[in-house]
Amino acid sequence: MQSDPPVTVTEVDGGTSAGRRLMSRRELIASTSTVSAAVTAGLAVQTQALAQAQTTEKQELSVPKVKLGKTGMMVSRLACGGSWDIDQEVLALAYSIGINYIDTAESYRDGQSERLIGQFLKTIGATGRSVVRKKMWLVTKSHDHRQFATKLSGSLDRLQQEYVDCVFMHQIRDPKLALDPDIRAQAASVKKSGKSRFFGFSVHDEPVVECLNAAADSDFIDVIMFRYDCHYYPREDLMKAIDRCHAKGIGLVAMKTVVGGMTLPDRFDPFKKRGLNQHQAAIKAVAIDPRIHAICSEMTTTDMITQNGAAVASRLTVAEAEAVKEHATLISHLWCRGCDHICRSASGAGQSIAVADTLRFLMYHDHYGKKDQARDLYQGLSFAERDPETIQAADWHAAERACPYDLPLAKLMRRAQDRLT
Repeated sequence: MQSDPPVTVTEVDGGTSAGRRLMSRRELIASTSTVSAAVTAGLAVQTQALAQAQTTEKQELSVPKVKLGKTGMMVSRLACGGSWDIDQEVLALAYSIGINYIDTAESYRDGQSERLIGQFLKTIGATGRSVVRKKMWLVTKSHDHRQFATKLSGSLDRLQQEYVDCVFMHQIRDPKLALDPDIRAQAASVKKSGKSRFFGFSVHDEPVVECLNAAADSDFIDVIMFRYDCHYYPREDLMKAIDRCHAKGIGLVAMKTVVGGMTLPDRFDPFKKRGLNQHQAAIKAVAIDPRIHAICSEMTTTDMITQNGAAVASRLTVAEAEAVKEHATLISHLWCRGCDHICRSASGAGQSIAVADTLRFLMYHDHYGKKDQARDLYQGLSFAERDPETIQAADWHAAERACPYDLPLAKLMRRAQDRLT
């Protein structure tokens, strides 16, 4: 174990609904036992256990659904993200408690995410135009923003599907894409072909506000997935942009809703003092926003499914709301918002070093426990984006002074070099 405490961030995403109580730990463990025991015997046995779990009266946990903007589709407020290794047991449990929204991308695990999700969907009969398939909401994404229509065929093959419900331009950084006539024509083409019912984009960091406003000015964006958490609440420009998209009927999906050093030492953890699960409180703090239709979460274990599911099926208490606010204040300076053009320039690293990506991968390493994957992602950057000599020569203390959020960049970049190289 490292001697110095983590100073990056953690993320688990979820949603909320009124009227259901938070399940106890004993109940949560009990709710997974049928599915968990079944999968060890194989996928066929797992499917049988899944059907039984759906009909038993003891299955108390149920994730609520909401209409996803102008798409008209009823989707679960909690969505399964697919960027890591896909576990059939986890997907089975998610499906059994009402999660019908699955998110993936052609780039996730070099297409393996799509393949494993496709296997699961086939297992539950969600293929072709079946009744089960029509009740699912399946999203895939492409980084090739101007060739997503061509790339979609490969995704459909890996997913073993005739269509996806929505295809995204993945991780856009140029707001003009939401207004581009060529993109509009391509979106219309995939809809007409029947390969995708709807079209949208995801945006991870800056410029979130500009991309949302461009979508509101556009006439062909159906759904947007964007980074949103309790730290963003004071941003009036973002609130107005969300309002504009919501008024246009655009489906809004939040991601990375729990950030900010959630594994800091106990003296910085107001949640434990109140006996709360800080992740669940932060999830519900985002889901209380009625403009957010669903929240995409990277859930890799059955515990994460049950905990996040319980979070979206219960009210945000006053104590939890206060804890979220207090925690957000304490750790606001510890996570990167993605505006790394500012710190790169001040540090002397120019346009070369991928600071925001580096800190995101450090987050995966420190807080997701995904050390090998984080290192693989870091090594996947171009050499210029992670050149150790440039990083060593850069003035990260000057970058700290320029950072609008007071991040301890010298310590973070030093830690990234120690952990990711």
